[in-house]
Amino acid sequence: MWPKLFAQLFELLPHVTRLVPIADRYFSSKTASEKANEAALAAMAEGVRGDLGQVTKAHAGLYRQIQEVSAQIAEVGEDAKRTRLSIDQQGHRLESLELQVIALGHWVKAGTVLVLVLLGVVIYLVTRAH
Repeated sequence: MWPKLFAQLFELLPHVTRLVPIADRYFSSKTASEKANEAALAAMAEGVRGDLGQVTKAHAGLYRQIQEVSAQIAEVGEDAKRTRLSIDQQGHRLESLELQVIALGHWVKAGTVLVLVLLGVVIYLVTRAH
């Protein structure tokens, strides 16, 4: 069996010798295309790194602006709290003043009634004495 196999391989040897240069060209072109692809990927990677650097710089500015706006929003929040507290205090003061005005109105009404009663008594006494 082995001798027949070697005989058949010996018959195929001229065909294999013709295929070796073709295979060599194929593998060398494949290697060249792989090297070209590798170079293209390396150039693309450098471009991506450059773009990432620019994006990082742009984002740094945006992060700074966001921090500034956050600080301003915090200030506005504190101002709103103080304003709300002041409005509440003014509301309590206004309620107190309203109660005082109502009490003063009662005193004025009572005083007016008292003055009218006294005036009536004086008129009665003056007319009775004549």
